[in-house]
Order: sequence, then C-alpha cells, then structure tokens
Amino acid sequence: MYSIPEKDWKILRTLKDELLVKACDEVFIKVNALSEMRSGCEHQSYLTLWELVQNENRKIAEMFDDLKRSNAILKISALKRYNILSEEQLCLFSNETQKYVQYFTQI
Repeated sequence: MYSIPEKDWKILRTLKDELLVKACDEVFIKVNALSEMRSGCEHQSYLTLWELVQNENRKIAEMFDDLKRSNAILKISALKRYNILSEEQLCLFSNETQKYVQYFTQI
C-alpha cells in the first residue's frame, strides 16, 4: 500500500477537523430533512432515521476512524468519494497522492 509523503500527511492532519465538521453537518442536513417529512408516518420515519444513522456512521468511520499515515490514501479517497474533500482541498496534496485518489475513487 502506498504511504503518503510526510507533507501530505501534515496537510491531511490539518484538514481533518474541518472535514469532520463538514461530514457531520451533512448528516444533520439529512436528519433535518427526514424530520420535516415525518408527520403521519413517524414509525417509518424512525426506521428510516435508524438506517440513515447507521449508513452515515459507516461512512464517517471509513473516512476518519484509525487515521494513520499507512492508510491515509484510503481515507483521502473516501473523503473524496463522499464529497467531503473538495477539489481545491485535493489539489493541496502531491500529484502522486492525487493520482492514487483518482484511481481509488474510480474503482
């Protein structure tokens, strides 16, 4: 597995908190939208909410859990795949890391 350069690792660590906030905000937007449409079908909305939280938790884990340099390329790829990492942020990384991310997001 490709281990990102030290410079890229520092960039990722710098961006991590901002990206985590964005990922969580997107979950709250989905929860709020679901909550607004629950009238008359509360139980089904609850079941949908439960599924949503489980799915989003899986994504958050894929993007942020056990973040270390040896798996950073997979984490960056997941951030890009779930549209948490912007193109501008991706461009902060080395060309080599960008190429790996492009490869892993197209699989």
